Amino acid sequence: MNEKAEVTAAAKPQATGKHVAVKTWSIMARFLHEGAGIVTLHKAWDSEIREFLLFPWYAGQDPDAIKPAVWMAWRHELKAPLGGHTYIRDCARVVDALPLHSEGALELLDSEHALTLAEGRRRYESGKPGLVALILRVYHLRRSYKHHNIASLEVEGELIPVSLDVAFGGLTPAIKDDEFERRRLRILKSLGRG
Repeated sequence: MNEKAEVTAAAKPQATGKHVAVKTWSIMARFLHEGAGIVTLHKAWDSEIREFLLFPWYAGQDPDAIKPAVWMAWRHELKAPLGGHTYIRDCARVVDALPLHSEGALELLDSEHALTLAEGRRRYESGKPGLVALILRVYHLRRSYKHHNIASLEVEGELIPVSLDVAFGGLTPAIKDDEFERRRLRILKSLGRG
């Protein structure tokens, strides 16, 4: 195994007994799943969380907050399945957590996240804590995991502990290693951090 392959293998999520899932608008989860972007924007982020499952969430999805090209491509993701469930298909590893210190940084990240610039600015200006850009390495799970009765999680916060027995072996990255690193380095350089 060459050095690059060893680094890549070591970077893949490791199996743990209990997993954390993060509520992510379903249309944005699909955007990440397809490798269309590698960034999500959060008002607060627990720096202890380095790996998590993407939990597609349907409540409150706002088409006006999502780039038209994104919601046009995956608009079927705006409505929850009739049975009131969701499918967890991906896990993500936080590669970089970048606090954003200016609105201008949003424009530099624009090609890598699903939100409109107006929505990004609204989130940036909406008070403390500050906005954090997460550069995520997304992996497809070997199979989908059905989570029943998502309505029961309405009152839960963004983070949801799940007890699913998720198999992390043989994961496929959403984006090939070299392309991911190229896009990541472009972001870091544009933000003056690379």
